[in-house]
Amino acid sequence: MLRKLSLPVRCAASLLLPGLLLLASPAAVAQKPTIVPPASEPHFAGGPDSLRALLGRAQRQASPTLQGRVFLLLKLNREGVPTEVSLLRPPAAADQALANSAEVRAIGEQLARRLSPWQLDPTLLSTDDKFALTVALPLTFGPATGPQPLPYSDEKPTFPLPVDFKPYRSNPASYTFRNFLQRQFRYPAIDLRNQVEGTAYGYFEVSETGAVENRRIVGSLSPTVDAEILRNLNTIPNATTPPRQQGQPVRVAYVVPVNLIIQ
Repeated sequence: MLRKLSLPVRCAASLLLPGLLLLASPAAVAQKPTIVPPASEPHFAGGPDSLRALLGRAQRQASPTLQGRVFLLLKLNREGVPTEVSLLRPPAAADQALANSAEVRAIGEQLARRLSPWQLDPTLLSTDDKFALTVALPLTFGPATGPQPLPYSDEKPTFPLPVDFKPYRSNPASYTFRNFLQRQFRYPAIDLRNQVEGTAYGYFEVSETGAVENRRIVGSLSPTVDAEILRNLNTIPNATTPPRQQGQPVRVAYVVPVNLIIQ
């Protein structure tokens, strides 16, 4: 049985982007290879601060009985307009109830209608009739806990490749973050037997100092797949350079969609 695993790592607490890319200059390849995200990504017209404020206003309009956090998933067409709206399935039962709430679904749909078209890099566009880019927006209800990250930043963090990552040493030219995670992922036996396929979503934040924090699952596929993804997320080292917005270090969140296919 051939196992095909697709692991596109995409930026943002709110944005899902193409795979993070490992880049190093010829002189640095053998010494300090780094992982850096690509420059191209969908951008909200008003910028990340404006998007965060818009999300905050939508959440404050919710009834006080709503508590917890879910992620709104938007599919964008070639014009950057949302064409489909859904909610990720969180692993916790309490958050699952929140995701199934009619009020939360209505808030998500209203928010999607109010958003201006996203700005897309032409290199991300495809001629495929089924083309779509995906954006995941966090919806947090109740009192905020801890600092609220930006959904993306204009300067991306860079990460060191672990010294003991052997596959890189056999191919020192370049290595994608997608390959880095895929090499470490082990399809759980029970999920292979049960033919579990689909997409799960991991999450982490990079702080102003470059520390990788708050690693968790925000879109569940199965408990065992979730545990394996979390194990992989825990191998991501702290960034050597933090994300920056307008030259200032900022906290940014990232969503990692993991597509599992059994053939």
